[in-house]
Amino acid sequence: LNPMEFIRKFGIKSVLKASFFSVFLGLLIIGALFVAKKHYLGDKYYFGILISDSIVGKDFVVVDKEHSLKNLKGEILAFDFPLDTDYFKKGKSFAKYVKCEEGDLLENKSGKFYCNGEFIGGALPKDSKGNPVQDFKWNGIIPKDSFFVMGTHTYSFDSRYWGFVTKKDVKGVVVWLQ
Repeated sequence: LNPMEFIRKFGIKSVLKASFFSVFLGLLIIGALFVAKKHYLGDKYYFGILISDSIVGKDFVVVDKEHSLKNLKGEILAFDFPLDTDYFKKGKSFAKYVKCEEGDLLENKSGKFYCNGEFIGGALPKDSKGNPVQDFKWNGIIPKDSFFVMGTHTYSFDSRYWGFVTKKDVKGVVVWLQ
């Protein structure tokens, strides 16, 4: 049914009651999340909502702000975007998978990235709109407190194009996804 047919069939009062109920239920759920956070999770964790295609199939997250930042390969790092670009501004909230970290050997061989000799992904020559993009140039040991991160989406804008996330920009490690 389209909206007008729905209103004709059930009446405006029923539609308004249903709308009010939906808004009330949504506010109740949000309130419950805040209470749960304050009383059960404390200040160590926070809830987040992923609104990009960078982590495919995941929408809601809990981030551990005090998680150790060691041995994170395969984990999802929540961080503030480290620089201003044509695509995103510095400080925007991001979340990406850690593919290579401090002390690892990262190599860029003609746009193909390797961590300790293992292929982890390639950079595309153009963005989703067909504009040319430059890949991150690095061949060497990843510096202390730095992470090379990548998303799962084909056009994920990640370390392959702008470089490392450093510890100072990290908000925490994602410990729960839904």
